[in-house]
Parts: sequence; structure tokens; C-alpha cells
Amino acid sequence: MRIVVDTNVLLSGFISRESYPANVIDSWIAKNFEPTVSSEIIQEYCEVMVRDKFSALGTTEERLNLIHMMLSFEHVVLVDPKEKICLIEDDPKDNIFIECALAGECKFIVSGDHHLLKLKEYKDIKIVTAKEFINTL
Repeated sequence: MRIVVDTNVLLSGFISRESYPANVIDSWIAKNFEPTVSSEIIQEYCEVMVRDKFSALGTTEERLNLIHMMLSFEHVVLVDPKEKICLIEDDPKDNIFIECALAGECKFIVSGDHHLLKLKEYKDIKIVTAKEFINTL
């Protein structure tokens, strides 16, 4: 099963190890799903991870190495979305997660972002919280 993990879920999972986002990361590592990413999502993961507010997770290099490690698993799927989506006008950067999910034929987008979550579903892709996703595994 392919899923897209939003940046906020990934970072929350690193910060709070006793949380549903942490369970998503553990499931990623345990190969319970195929994490699906695009170059735009990888760029966002890295840009957000190096922000000062995440310095508790280590040096900039250590934080980027953590992202690299998560992306280096053989079950991570890299897609190149061809279709541009303009569905979320309030925060257009969120559209990259929908574009990736469509290109990767994903079943879920796991997010904590209210712009995405209020959609609930788009073209058979369920948009759920970390808790909802973990409860479906």
C-alpha cells in the first residue's frame, strides 16, 4: 500500500516519540507501507527539517541525514508528478502532496494539515490523520 506522509507528520514523529506520528515513522521503517515521495516533497522535508525550531533533533547535518536515511529504504517510491493540482487555494504548497499521491496511485495521504484534512478524500485517496491511519493498519 502506497501512502504520502505530510511533512508535519514526519517532523512530529521525530519530535514526539510517544505519538501517532511516531507510529507512522515506525511503520515506515517496518515496511508496513510504501512511502511515496516526489522531489518537491523531499525538498520540503529538508527545508522544514533545517529550521531552527527543530535544532533539538541535532545539528543541521544530523537532521538532513535523518531525512536521507528515511528516504534511502528500498521500499520508498519516488514519483515524478506530471499533473499540477490547484485544489488548495489557501495554502498552495499543500497541493504537492495531492500531486504525489495521484502520481503514485496512493491509498492515503497522512497529514495534520487542516487544509488537506478538510478534503477527507480526493479521487479515491483518503486524507487522514496519523491516528486514523495507524488505526487502519
